[in-house]
Amino acid sequence: MKHRFVLVLMLYLFGGALFAQSRFAYIGMSALVPGSGEIAMGKTNRGLFLLSSEIIAAYSFFKTDQDMNLQKDRYKRYANEYAGVPLDSPQGHYQYVQEYISSDDYNEYIEMVVRNYYLISNYDPVSYAETIAAESFSGDEQWEWQSIEHWQTYNSMRRKHQKMKINHNLALGIMLLNRAISIVDTALLSRNMNIYAGLSGYDGVSLNCELRF
Repeated sequence: MKHRFVLVLMLYLFGGALFAQSRFAYIGMSALVPGSGEIAMGKTNRGLFLLSSEIIAAYSFFKTDQDMNLQKDRYKRYANEYAGVPLDSPQGHYQYVQEYISSDDYNEYIEMVVRNYYLISNYDPVSYAETIAAESFSGDEQWEWQSIEHWQTYNSMRRKHQKMKINHNLALGIMLLNRAISIVDTALLSRNMNIYAGLSGYDGVSLNCELRF
């Protein structure tokens, strides 16, 4: 009797381990490829829906990434040709090139702000000189657009790139959301759940819920 009990217990634990492994395998599949766990469990329609959404989002993610790189290369070369911006300039530098028609225009604005703060409001000529030196553009950092039209074209190129970046991030967000939905969906589908309702007493209804993992 004791040996039979031990055998039944071992079979129960072994069977439970297999079930857990199978369940986590489905969840792992959904984490890697949304919808695959559902399809493996026979829920083809909902699995195909998530898988189709993932394929579209993944295509959009890689396509926008490629387009972003092409657009970035184009506006960098354009700024180099028509404003004298070095091709190896830091990425943040191109934002200033977008906002100001020339580095002199930017420097004048900075000089006005720093002068008002350090010389008029707070007389501190040392900090004034240090801030001007740190915040102003000089040497290879300087630029000047050949015309307003060139500057406007560059602005249009940058805005197009920024919109593409938003779409790129949106595609990534959809991919992450697909995984979260598929993981939760697979976890719910892979458990044994029985729900039934029955009358209790004369004027009430009880809802009995049994969950098995």
